[in-house]
Amino acid sequence: MGAGPGGLCSAYVLSKAGVPAVVLEKAPFVGGLARTIKKQTEAGEFKFDIGGHRWFTKNDELNDLFREIVAEELLWVDRISRIYFDGKYVDYPLKISNALKAIGPVGSAVAAFDYARTRLRQQLRPQPIVSMEDAYIDQFGPALYKLFFERYSEKVWGQPCSQMSGDWVAQRSKGMSLVTAVKDAIVPSNGKVVSLIDNFMYPRNGFGRLSERMADGIVAMGNQVRLNAGVERVHRDGMRVTGVTIQTGDGPEFVEGDEFVSSVPLTYLVQIMDPPAPPEVIEAAKKLTFRNIITVNLMIRRRQVTPDTWLYVHDRNILFGRLHEPKNWSPAMVPGDEYTSIVAEYFCSFGDAIWEMTDEQLVDQTVGHMVNDLKFIARDEVIGGFAVRAPRAYPAYVLGYEAPLQVTKRFISAFENLQIIGRYGTFRYNNTDHSIETGLLAAKNLLGEHNDLDRVNADQEYHEIKRVPRPANPAAG
Repeated sequence: MGAGPGGLCSAYVLSKAGVPAVVLEKAPFVGGLARTIKKQTEAGEFKFDIGGHRWFTKNDELNDLFREIVAEELLWVDRISRIYFDGKYVDYPLKISNALKAIGPVGSAVAAFDYARTRLRQQLRPQPIVSMEDAYIDQFGPALYKLFFERYSEKVWGQPCSQMSGDWVAQRSKGMSLVTAVKDAIVPSNGKVVSLIDNFMYPRNGFGRLSERMADGIVAMGNQVRLNAGVERVHRDGMRVTGVTIQTGDGPEFVEGDEFVSSVPLTYLVQIMDPPAPPEVIEAAKKLTFRNIITVNLMIRRRQVTPDTWLYVHDRNILFGRLHEPKNWSPAMVPGDEYTSIVAEYFCSFGDAIWEMTDEQLVDQTVGHMVNDLKFIARDEVIGGFAVRAPRAYPAYVLGYEAPLQVTKRFISAFENLQIIGRYGTFRYNNTDHSIETGLLAAKNLLGEHNDLDRVNADQEYHEIKRVPRPANPAAG
């Protein structure tokens, strides 16, 4: 259920093992949030990812699978990501020396003093790390938190950091402090730290090619990928799924199966059970919320706008939170070297001011920010633009989300033949590699293994480095 990267991975692995599989997808395309959109113009074809998805992982098996699927379309891309704040640029992930230089000697002294005071307070009177604000201050101190994390985080989530859980901060920030930054630079660690952020793998014609090639492989191996076939009801006999009702162009259709793998939103899955889930489970699911994104895609007659793969925009007067330039990822994303493009991401919720803007207003707003605020382009260089709305893009870790999530997952985990995967399906802020890993492990479970899918992306460890043990004989390399 669902033709995002996770669901397609499950079907792809099962197809390779000779197991009959059917992928059911509501949309007329595969890839979900990780798809590539093509836009034909007089200048030629532009390609846009929804927000941009790069491939990096600590898992060698997943790397091998990615290379197998993408094959000759594989590119290696050097990453340059920066934060824009108060007219300045700072490297991202945050490099302490670069950050302190940007805020000057006085600001640096304040940041160092605030951090030292925070550490001393934690040693004398330890306080639990509950909120996102707590977690960032514990890592960086209040001064750096205010400068480099508060504004952007509140753009993303639409709420104060004090109202958001700190669960995922260790994975999404550098996982370091002023002290550990200095220590790692001077004192050798017990093992080599390998960065996963300096460069990354990417399909030449957009990240959506990963899903498209998996779908092509599934069909070539004799199985099905059915589009415009959204799951509307999940039928069960006790705690065993017996089949699903899908809505097609010809009306409703019942699809039977022996085993089911779901990447549809967990909150939706619980509410479409037949017979219904217990009232307390449905009530718990309704307490879990997602955050939407809208991408505004501009086509530009200019060779390049920025050198960045991503630019994180902390300025509160600029409504979008992040932008990327697809040409910096692959030249094939634009029709020729004299053209480039921009994808600007707006974070929003149903019914708020940004979500209620028309596509035309969003495009005009974005062009205005690019011309007047960032001074990146001239208005007459823009040859077109359009918006793409992606509802329920990010699970929202609002304070208190753990209890209703536990109730919801406890109910689903009791099913004999149902596994949940992916960002939507597990209500976990997964990267693409995590979503694909859940799909891979779900397929392996159906082939006889016993993997706990809930352990994927559960470690409180920074995603973008991995520590490789030193060899017993250093001379061996």
